[in-house]
Amino acid sequence: MIDILINISKIGLKSIFTAKKYDTEILDEDLKRILFIRNYVEESLLFIQETYKEVDAKVYFNELKGYAVELFVKQCEESISDEEKNGEDFNLENHKKADEEFFDYVYENMKYPK
Repeated sequence: MIDILINISKIGLKSIFTAKKYDTEILDEDLKRILFIRNYVEESLLFIQETYKEVDAKVYFNELKGYAVELFVKQCEESISDEEKNGEDFNLENHKKADEEFFDYVYENMKYPK
C-alpha cells in the first residue's frame, strides 16, 4: 500500500519539475518551487496520516522529500553550461552537494512572502 501511495505522490512531484524548466537566472523561481514542494509533501502527509493509519508516515515523508531533492539536483545539473562543466576546477559532486544543501535550507527555513 505504501509503495502505491508514494508512487502516486511522486507523479505529482515530477509534474512540478516538468511544468517549467529550471532557469539559473531566476533564483526566486527555485525558492517558490521548493516552498510549493514542501506544501505538497506536508499536505499529502497529513492526508496519508488521517486516511491510512497503517502507513508509516516517516517512510512516506522521507521517500517524497528524497525524490524531490533528487529531481531538483538533476535539474540543477542539467542547467550547468558546457563551458562550466569543461572548466578544470569543475567538480560535479560539489555542485550536487551545494544544490542539495540549498534545497534543504529553503525547505526547512523559508516562508512564503506575505
